[in-house]
Parts: sequence; structure tokens; C-alpha cells
Amino acid sequence: MKLKPLNEKMEQCLANCLECHRICTATAAHVMHGDSHHSEVLHLVSLLDCAQICLVHADFMARRSPHHSHLARECAEICISCATFCEAHSDADGMMTECAKACRACADSCTDM
Repeated sequence: MKLKPLNEKMEQCLANCLECHRICTATAAHVMHGDSHHSEVLHLVSLLDCAQICLVHADFMARRSPHHSHLARECAEICISCATFCEAHSDADGMMTECAKACRACADSCTDM
């Protein structure tokens, strides 16, 4: 059986999830290595949760799992929470703004699923 191609919405959502995973992981490393002006544990947990759910959701979409739709809702919720944490912190180097933007883009495309 030949695998059907992803539709345009799913392709965009998959790309947004992978980008959000990348930036949340990089931002978590940024926080852990002391490159930022805060080290709030709840923010760090949020970044890692967001990175992980984005990767899991991308995996589910890539293999056309019928469970991806309810993961999309969870992914959107976690991304919004992470974006809120990022927006609440000082951002001398722009890393938090970049992360919040990626999280919100991912949440929007997951909500469209």
C-alpha cells in the first residue's frame, strides 16, 4: 500500500512542530548554560515539555497516525503555555521572542488540525 502524501495543512504543521522543537530545545540549553538572565525551573520544564510534544506530534503526523488529531490539541495547549513563559521574561538577546514566535506559530497550525 502506497503512503498518501500529507496535505498542505499537515505539511505546514509538521514543519512548525519541528521548528518549535528546535527552538525550544535551543532556548532550554540557553537557560541551562546561564546565557540568559533567569533560570526559572517552571520555564525550563515548559520549554522541554514543548520541545518533546512537538517532536512526538511531528512523528505521529509523519506516519499518518489516526491519533495525531488529539495530539494536535495537546501540542497547541503546551505551545501556548511555553510562549507565555517566554514572553514573560526579559529578552536581551531576542532568544525568548524567537521561541515565543515559534511556539505560537506551531500552536496556530496545530489548532488548524
